Amino acid sequence: MSQLGSVKQQLTSISTDAKSTASGLTGFKSKFSQAINQVSATIGGTASGADKEMIQTLQAAEKQLDSAINALQQASQSATKFAASL
Repeated sequence: MSQLGSVKQQLTSISTDAKSTASGLTGFKSKFSQAINQVSATIGGTASGADKEMIQTLQAAEKQLDSAINALQQASQSATKFAASL
């Protein structure tokens, strides 16, 4: 296989893996939403503010997951386009 063919195959593989990982993270992200709702419903309004801290931590993680999902989706699309141009 030529080097160009090898690069094309590698980019296609990266695209597939990035898309699959983004999909997995999307499912994992829903767990954060559920956890936020459960924390709020179960221990919301604690005097110590522990609930607010936990909710803020989970929301921050959820935002980072959104960023990772978007980055992986963009990487997948870019890799696919570039591989197709080779």
